[in-house]
Amino acid sequence: MESFPIPLFEGPSRLLLQALGSGPLGALASLRVLQNYPGTFPWNSFMEKLCTEVPALDGPTRKLILKPALLLLPLHTQRNVLSFLSLALPVVPVHCIHLLAGVVSGENGSSDPWLLTLSKQLLTEPGMIAAPASSHVQERLKVLCAQLCPPEGTHSKLGWCRPSNVLTTRKRKVASEDVTPSEEEEGPNVKRVCSEGLSTYHSNLSTPEERLSTADTEVQKKELPEHIKTRIPRLRELLHGDLDTESWDESSLSDLQELCESCDPAQLQSLFCTLDVSQISPQSLLQLCCHLHSLTPDLSYLHSLALAKSLFLDRTLVLTSPAPRPLLSALSMFCMKYGRSACSALIGPLLLQPETGSAHIDFLCRMVTECLQPEQLSLFYGPVLEVPFCEGSLSVLHTLLEKQAMPSRSEFEQLLVCLSDAAEKFSKSVMFSKLLLTIMTRSQSLILQTHFGFLTNAVNANQTFLKKSLQGALKKVQEVIT
Repeated sequence: MESFPIPLFEGPSRLLLQALGSGPLGALASLRVLQNYPGTFPWNSFMEKLCTEVPALDGPTRKLILKPALLLLPLHTQRNVLSFLSLALPVVPVHCIHLLAGVVSGENGSSDPWLLTLSKQLLTEPGMIAAPASSHVQERLKVLCAQLCPPEGTHSKLGWCRPSNVLTTRKRKVASEDVTPSEEEEGPNVKRVCSEGLSTYHSNLSTPEERLSTADTEVQKKELPEHIKTRIPRLRELLHGDLDTESWDESSLSDLQELCESCDPAQLQSLFCTLDVSQISPQSLLQLCCHLHSLTPDLSYLHSLALAKSLFLDRTLVLTSPAPRPLLSALSMFCMKYGRSACSALIGPLLLQPETGSAHIDFLCRMVTECLQPEQLSLFYGPVLEVPFCEGSLSVLHTLLEKQAMPSRSEFEQLLVCLSDAAEKFSKSVMFSKLLLTIMTRSQSLILQTHFGFLTNAVNANQTFLKKSLQGALKKVQEVIT
């Protein structure tokens, strides 16, 4: 589909839409936009424009059809819109939620399972929150609500979430003393906020290397409660004793379920670090992943991210030869539910190694070809494009395109910019040339007139034996887009 013309939105609606399209944390960014809006947000106008049918060209057939504006946005923006609605339920009119969710549920062209599932939930029980899984979770929710809505005259621990019933008095920061920003600012009171997303939001403000260092420090500082420590010996025996499957009885599985529910992500990572899971055999790791797969409800993103780091990161960083089959089988089982977490935990650190070895690149390429479902392959693009280009990145991207895993429009544009910027550095790289050739021959449907300059720069800098082939492919691209 052609990209949606954002200029149709004006004023606050345009600002909110830009926040929603800002990346994986667009839903949280939009909450802040909404909170700082000084009045009643024009929900009716915003939703009607998202649901308005506009003409668009239909993919390969290039036929002119009518599609709701929402479904012409990049997929990550569509997901952010529904995530935002689920977070801001208390302040969004119910009929607006029904209108937008109905468009997604009733559109035959929307095949994204995530969108369909969330839209159905919004349609059936708008404003309703699922019952917590345990009394421990209920207690933690009460604490979070107290932090979000503190008593009058006190400050919230979540600094950006401020009460709506108190007028703000801004103060200019004085150089000679530290002044705490006022927590009291007028704006909508959005109470339902994803606490896990807040941690992700703050961690995303630093570089990949800084995020890894910060995460390791937090895990070392996290003290485990006594009731968790008492279960460590039994779990250690199950994981390190190479016991058969029957050793995991109902009690053991119940313990595993309760630990995953009662620990926060940092505690969970600290627990598995204490259990030395990086030292268990690949067969035990596979068995553990099978049990994690059977847990219901599914773990949150941050919990599964902590598990992915604990179970696989240290083990893959020290690889000097091709990964054993049980390790890949364990990763495949883990990725069946938590593919996004596995990609976020492993791809960046492996590519950021000072001397990324062939074993690391082989592992990532086999992760593409053997561990992920076809619909999960696009999860690779974000983490790969987030780190500086290297030969390993080129190999992984080439493998993705060979598997016909297409990036989103925004990721494709980011890829072309990176290729153009790195063209001089990789002017003699055959893998760089192959990647460039694959893009121009297999991704022509994503190439627009505005992309031609990036491709031209990359081809002109090339000094390999494939330059003539690249020039020929570039000429064909030019004929298609003009």
